[in-house]
Amino acid sequence: MTETATTDRFVIEVSRVGTVDHIVDLEADPASGPSYSFRRELPGEKLCNRSTRSPASEHIDLQDYADWKAFDKTAFEGDAPDEVCSYCWNEVVERIERVEQHASGDIGERLGTVGYRLRWKQKGRAREEWYDTVVRPKTTMAELDALVCRFTTLDDLHLRMYGLEDEYLDSTLNVIPDLQFAEVDDPSYRKASEMTIADIAERAALWKGDRLSMVYDFGTPSHYYCIVKEVYDPRQIEKLLEERDPTVATETAAIIDEKRPL
Repeated sequence: MTETATTDRFVIEVSRVGTVDHIVDLEADPASGPSYSFRRELPGEKLCNRSTRSPASEHIDLQDYADWKAFDKTAFEGDAPDEVCSYCWNEVVERIERVEQHASGDIGERLGTVGYRLRWKQKGRAREEWYDTVVRPKTTMAELDALVCRFTTLDDLHLRMYGLEDEYLDSTLNVIPDLQFAEVDDPSYRKASEMTIADIAERAALWKGDRLSMVYDFGTPSHYYCIVKEVYDPRQIEKLLEERDPTVATETAAIIDEKRPL
């Protein structure tokens, strides 16, 4: 990203509440993004969930903020200054890196031909428990669904849907398990057994740092999500699976690592 684009997109939201100031992504749509903004009438998306927003807050770009606070940060890189929320800062760094990754190299040509390590977490307990799933390009969403259900309490009685990022009631993928597809009988949905990771990757330009989500039951905002931790060429996947010898696997995917609560 250019310096101007970064300055126009990410601003410091100065508030009288809290001990540090937070960062807002002005290009994000708060109606479809994470629930960090809380006040949907405010512009953009606050990049962490550690405070509430106020209409009285002021937006300042990083350069002016650094001049005001007398520190030498002129770009979103390295560690956060003491005055700025480190969670927001790290999220900005990751978003800038993802934009630069997509803009360079042969990523477009590799989409649909690579596999991924997907770290699945449950919203609200991401630090206590997670599961790493390795998927090949031909892995279907039905296979992935079967593995996700292995480490959750979900079964065919739970209505669920896969989407991108933090999508909740509305999903741009509209992928649901086959049994539910038959019950819903809506052509706007896609059967999990007919949608592969390669299909998802090509639709969403899926790459390291991106996210998928799985929302279930729809009555409350309960969902699991995964972060793309690594991107693998086919030979890397086979080598990884040989080394790890996973005990939980489908024909084309496997759970290779996990953190369980004590």
